[in-house]
Parts: sequence; structure tokens; C-alpha cells
Amino acid sequence: MYWRTEIPIIVRSLIDDFDKNFSNQKIIQLISVSARYVVMDLNLDQEYVIDVVENSITPDPCDPSSRDNTFVSFVSLKASCLLDQSTFRTKATTEGIRAGLGPAQLSVSGNLDGYKTILDVGPCYMYDYLKQQHNIGNATAISAILSPFVGNNFDPRYLSATDLSPRSTRDGFYI
Repeated sequence: MYWRTEIPIIVRSLIDDFDKNFSNQKIIQLISVSARYVVMDLNLDQEYVIDVVENSITPDPCDPSSRDNTFVSFVSLKASCLLDQSTFRTKATTEGIRAGLGPAQLSVSGNLDGYKTILDVGPCYMYDYLKQQHNIGNATAISAILSPFVGNNFDPRYLSATDLSPRSTRDGFYI
């Protein structure tokens, strides 16, 4: 499976994990979970079968004969987002810890804001932004009602009365 090689490289690039702090198995598992979310979030041309227990994606989105760059990109961003959120939660549990033993003091704090910024402008933000753009650009169920604009204060009860002109009920007063 091509995706087990390619997508982890992209995810590691997005989260700056070239030292391999996360195991390949953990990243592959996270990619299969992310793929499940992407399939639910987006209207895709290709249907995928995701098995999070077996960590499989069928058909392979990285197969050269049927490559799906959109799916690969969204899965990579979602997996990176989930890893960043996990790191943020881990850092949040240690934020502000103080320990002391006699005159020795240990204080750990101050780096949580940086991780919050990563969540605000990093892969999580990009995934949400691009998901919205993709769904708007590839909308399949669009309908419109075309009629003369009436206004927000229009009372349609007076349309059928022939002897009364259309009235407004602005602020509860008839005009």
C-alpha cells in the first residue's frame, strides 16, 4: 500500500517530526482514523472503505494509477491536526506544575500558548478552512427560490386580500 509510506512522510513534515518522536504504527493508526473523518466531512468523487481496526484504506489513494491528491491532502492535514491536539492536551496537563523539596524548587510553565497558536493557525485551521472551501466549491445539493424581494417585515397574510394593500408588521404596528 502506497499510502502507508507517503502519507506518514507528509504528516511528519506538517508536525515537524523528522526525529520520529511518534512511531510509524501510531501515525498510520492516526491516518486511518483521520481518513474516517475526512470521508464523513467531505463530498469526494471516490468512495473509500476505511477500516480503523486493520488500518486499511481501500482503494489506495496514493496508487499512481488512481491517485487522489485531495483525499491525501485532507487526511494528512486531519492527522496532523489530531497529533497537534494530542500534544496540546499533554502539555496542558503539565502547564503550571510546581514542585518543591526544601530549598529546591521546580516550575514548569509558559509554553502552552505556543501550542495554542499552532492549533489556531496550523493544520487544524487549514483543515477546517479548506474543508469549507471544498464543500462550497463542490456543493451537490444547491437550490434557490427566485422571487421578488419582499423584505424582512413583510406580512404574507395580506397577499390574498384583494381590497387591502400589502402591509408591514414592523414592531407590531400595521402601517
